[in-house]
Amino acid sequence: MLEPSAAAAVADAYGLPSPARLTGPVARGQLGQVWRLDTAHGSYAVKEWFAAPDLADASRDAELVEAARSHGVLTPEIVRTPRGAVATTVDGTAVRVFGWVDLRARSRRLDPAQVGRTVAGLHRAGPRSVDGVDNWFATGFGEQSWRELFRRVTDEGAPFAGQLGALVDELVAVESVIEPHEAPIACHRDLWADNVLATADGRVCVIDFENMGPADPSQELAMVLFEFGNDDPSRARRLHTAYREAGGPGRVTRRGHFTMLVAEQAHIGQLACSRWVGTPAGSERERLAAWFLEIPEDPVTLARIDRILAAVA
Repeated sequence: MLEPSAAAAVADAYGLPSPARLTGPVARGQLGQVWRLDTAHGSYAVKEWFAAPDLADASRDAELVEAARSHGVLTPEIVRTPRGAVATTVDGTAVRVFGWVDLRARSRRLDPAQVGRTVAGLHRAGPRSVDGVDNWFATGFGEQSWRELFRRVTDEGAPFAGQLGALVDELVAVESVIEPHEAPIACHRDLWADNVLATADGRVCVIDFENMGPADPSQELAMVLFEFGNDDPSRARRLHTAYREAGGPGRVTRRGHFTMLVAEQAHIGQLACSRWVGTPAGSERERLAAWFLEIPEDPVTLARIDRILAAVA
């Protein structure tokens, strides 16, 4: 893991001037955390992973980031090493460096028109893809698996077992919408409020493209309508209108367009619960329980899908 003492080594690896100062971590995600690097030439965001990735894979999002920027999407600039690499290893830790952007705390109440125009820019930038869509974004969990998962967390005395049990029927029912992705393009695939943030001056900025890959733009748009519509039909309508007026190719017209959203809910729930069962008591179990509880606090249900469809029809 990085330490503040690694500041000079990170700066040197990316050809940035010294003296340098590394502070943080200033943000944490499921797969890694971010530090701030201050140099004489400005400030940068340094991302480190909790488990080292394939460094070649870490660069696969670069073309989409650069294309998105050319379509007017605000996203941090990728900083490369002197040899042109996107990621490298410093003191045994895999890192990436980006231009620094001052960001506000996460919020699902961002201006929906700005969000719609931003997602339209992302989708205009994404080329067609012939690759298969990962199960994480395309498949459900199934009734038998949900009920078995409920039994496991109950047997283990999980504090959230009651919330899962109360929601199982809804989780099973909503998977009835699942259909194949029709026309995949290169999408961000992680456009939750953690990664679509307001800047200090109120613009919308997209970060963390590392889950990018093939998905139907209509399905990603449906996910964004749920997240930033925030169960308010007028917000969903404004977002959808702005997206279409900005030339976004997606169209949300039926329940099946919510497949990606439903699939992610299923896989996040399954992963959080399974890891909780296999983790000793402590802070990591508490974090996993909190991660799972985001679902019953804000579940994707058939009723909520139908409200969005009615708003954007």
